[in-house]
Amino acid sequence: MNTKEYIESGILESYALGLCNESESREVEELCTKYPEFKTELDKIQLAINSYASMYAKSPKEELKEKVFAKLDLLNRNEHVTIPLAMRRYQFAIAASVILFALSVIGNIILYNKYRATNEQLISLNVEKTLLSANMKVSQVKLDKMNSDMAILTDPRIVKVMMKGVEKSPESMVLAYWNKESKELFIQIKKLPMPVQGKQYQLWAIVDGKPQDAGMITMTEGDSTLHKMKDFSSSQAFAITLEKEGGSPVPTLSDLYVMGQVSL
Repeated sequence: MNTKEYIESGILESYALGLCNESESREVEELCTKYPEFKTELDKIQLAINSYASMYAKSPKEELKEKVFAKLDLLNRNEHVTIPLAMRRYQFAIAASVILFALSVIGNIILYNKYRATNEQLISLNVEKTLLSANMKVSQVKLDKMNSDMAILTDPRIVKVMMKGVEKSPESMVLAYWNKESKELFIQIKKLPMPVQGKQYQLWAIVDGKPQDAGMITMTEGDSTLHKMKDFSSSQAFAITLEKEGGSPVPTLSDLYVMGQVSL
């Protein structure tokens, strides 16, 4: 059963006002027993009707009450007394007013439920719009990064250095892209074990036979984008070691993972 459609159909409002037939009333009572959300909605409707009736209720004037009671007393004393035409019209007017009031309440409640449903749909659409916008921004950032990486990889001034795995990790491989003119240095991780907690990879540039810190590497699983490292004007080779998180002033050669010579 579609709970939302049933609630918006107006059947609960009709039940609360006593306008349902026996079959409809039995159906509403069974559903309220079976589904708590129907009972909760019905309670809200009945409360709204009572509040609405209390808000617009008016006590009859004392003169009118006396006339009505006098007529009733007269009827009790003589059951064959004919009700005057004006009295019958008055009774009809009261009945019509009650019906109009009931229809007004039903209409207002149905409109309110439709407004609430529309408002909920609008909120849902706004949430979807916000999520879509956020996803588009993320996609745009990724696209910009890909275009930037592609521009670097296709730059004819770039020197490509392949750092192959050594005895510690023979299957590892990291590529370095070095622009000697701009001194910019980038690396691309092809295969490298994820470091354990508290450890971090560090890139070294071998300048005149001495290792110099070229920057720390922040790895994420499956990351194949370019990582910007420190600029260098000269270097004969590049290497990566596994150090304590934050880096080391000198490389730990026992934890050397990859190394590659710069082609002349």
